[in-house]
Amino acid sequence: MGKEQKDSGRAMGIVAFFTLFMAIMTFNLIVFPACALSTMEVLGVGQAELTTLTSVTSVVGVFGGIIFGRMLDTKDVRKSIMTFMAIGVVLFFVRAFMTSYIPVMILTFLASFCVGICQVAGPKVVATWFPPENVGTAMSFLNAGAGIGSALGFAVGGILGIKNAMLLVGILYLALLIFWLVIGGEGPYKMEMPPVQNAGNGSGAVYKSKNLWMIIIAFSMAVTSSQLVNSYMINSFVSKGLSPASASAMGTALNLSLLIGGFIMTAILNSVKKFNPLLAVAMIGSAILILAGWFLPIGTITWVCVILGGLFFGGSLGLCAGRIPLLPMTGDFGPENIGAASGFNETIKGIIGFVLPIVVANALGTNFNGIFIVFAICCVICTVCGSLMIPELGERGKLFQETQKRS
Repeated sequence: MGKEQKDSGRAMGIVAFFTLFMAIMTFNLIVFPACALSTMEVLGVGQAELTTLTSVTSVVGVFGGIIFGRMLDTKDVRKSIMTFMAIGVVLFFVRAFMTSYIPVMILTFLASFCVGICQVAGPKVVATWFPPENVGTAMSFLNAGAGIGSALGFAVGGILGIKNAMLLVGILYLALLIFWLVIGGEGPYKMEMPPVQNAGNGSGAVYKSKNLWMIIIAFSMAVTSSQLVNSYMINSFVSKGLSPASASAMGTALNLSLLIGGFIMTAILNSVKKFNPLLAVAMIGSAILILAGWFLPIGTITWVCVILGGLFFGGSLGLCAGRIPLLPMTGDFGPENIGAASGFNETIKGIIGFVLPIVVANALGTNFNGIFIVFAICCVICTVCGSLMIPELGERGKLFQETQKRS
């Protein structure tokens, strides 16, 4: 087997690793609302505490983003991921044997912080395994893994119960660590950008990048809207008359459609090669459909709207994350700062993704009409920031073509 074939196979392995990481990370986030009744019974908590447990995996980015971002720009990526993942695996196994709210919340935070290095590393590592014109598609495929985790959480959460579900998280992360030991590392590509007038240098340029801020806000709104729907899916539709089993099945159907929608959107992106219009269609379409599914009377139309809404929403995370490795084209900062940019994204996204759902939960409680309206507002903000306030970075966009000409 030639070197190119080996590199191609390993590149696919790298995408598979980060896709599986996204799946397991999302499963860990979803498992508490997916096992809502079991979680409340075992840990003795209410809806507000349940929402906090769901959001605590997001807040780790507040600390991990900047720490890991700078580390990955200067330290050995393979060893860094291996070390922190190993610590995280141990903590997840310890968590599986806890039955009190506070220890579970603390261990969830610490373990998620450690394995969170993979989320920060994703854009940086993937960019070394693909040419620039394929990085966005690879990242979109990677983030479709979130749909796998969501679907798995709702599909098996109710069956396993929260204790067994937490144990499964530890087992899955252990398997992923072994996979990294086999295929992990950076690739042969180094993103080379031609000189751009007024290009920024260093971490300061990253923090001042208007385009990065727009992506971060869009990404944060997409994550928050997803958290809101998944956190309230079962309890909200039970309040409308569905049985807990039917509401859980609807949650599974939603997340299966998120999974399928993620892969469909990746295929469309590979053909259209533009991010901005696809994100607008995904977010506005999902907002309209999910709102219709909630406000219309329960029936077949409810299931149709929820499933179609999931198909539209499925590619939103990948369409946001896929542009971070391409931001050096704007001249805001250089390719050597992609790790810092990814880390900064995780920090701000972590703050918003942790605080906003908790604020909404405490302000609205069981006002499910309000919850779904906030979901739609988040979708609109994501569209404005991610589609209208940032230049097109796709292969058929003006900026990409100008960059290629300068090369």
